[in-house]
Amino acid sequence: MRIYTIVLPILLAILLALPCSAIAEPMRCGKWVVNEESSAAEVLEKCGAPQQKERTESDVLAKNAAGYSVKLGVQVTERWYYKRSPGSLPMLVTIVDGRLKSIERIDSF
Repeated sequence: MRIYTIVLPILLAILLALPCSAIAEPMRCGKWVVNEESSAAEVLEKCGAPQQKERTESDVLAKNAAGYSVKLGVQVTERWYYKRSPGSLPMLVTIVDGRLKSIERIDSF
């Protein structure tokens, strides 16, 4: 029983200290709210063009029967940065292959 009184508070402290980045974060754009279920087109329509945009492309590879790498296609990742108002933290919207992947607060861009 004594081990539970020592281990349980330590586990709780560790869990509370972990970042909550897995939690979906909505973003307010004027009178609209977008979230991870919104489409990229909907984000553009409701929030307008981002203040900054980055685009990266990476090859999608797989092994064939002989064990060689074969290019299956290209994955396009876009990072859209929004600063909604002077007192608010910037938001990062990540879009992978045209689908909204995540919305998160960031310190700066």
